[in-house]
This record gives sequence, C-alpha cells and structure tokens, in this order.
Amino acid sequence: MAEIKVDTVKMRECGNDIMRISNEIGNEFDNLFNRLINMPTKTFEWTGMAAKSYASKMKTEKSEYIQLKNNLYNYGKYLVDCANNLDGKISNLRNN
Repeated sequence: MAEIKVDTVKMRECGNDIMRISNEIGNEFDNLFNRLINMPTKTFEWTGMAAKSYASKMKTEKSEYIQLKNNLYNYGKYLVDCANNLDGKISNLRNN
C-alpha cells in the first residue's frame, strides 16, 4: 500500500500567511499608487503635463498590481481550502 505524507497544519499555516501578507502588500500598493496618482492634483509634488501623463499611467498600472495581490490571496486561500479538504478526507478514511 502506498503511503502519502502531508502536513496539513503547515499547509494551512502557509496559506494563512500568504493571505495575510497579500492583504498587507495590497495596502502598501494602495498607499503608493494613491500618492503617485495625487502628485499633480492634490499634493503638487510634481506638476505639469508630464506629471499628469505619469499619474494617468499609474492609474492603469495600479489595477495590475491589485490583480497580483488578488492572485496571491487566492493562492493562499487555495492552500487553506486544500488542507481542510485533505483533513476531511483523512478523517473519513480513518473512521471507515
């Protein structure tokens, strides 16, 4: 009989860490991009047409970074879900 070893506790822990860190990085992305986008209109750290063009480009790029954050979060959630699923299946096998 084949033996499969899986550490669902560690798997769940890693998944939760990935979700927590992805939320933290999402907040950092928001802060960074809000600052960059607001330079020409609110903080006036950089003004002019080049600044407006740059801010416009940052609005577009922000969505790509948020998508990265969401993908990381979903991967962490997937690990947690898989750990829970495996624990359930293992429990069923032990009870049969």
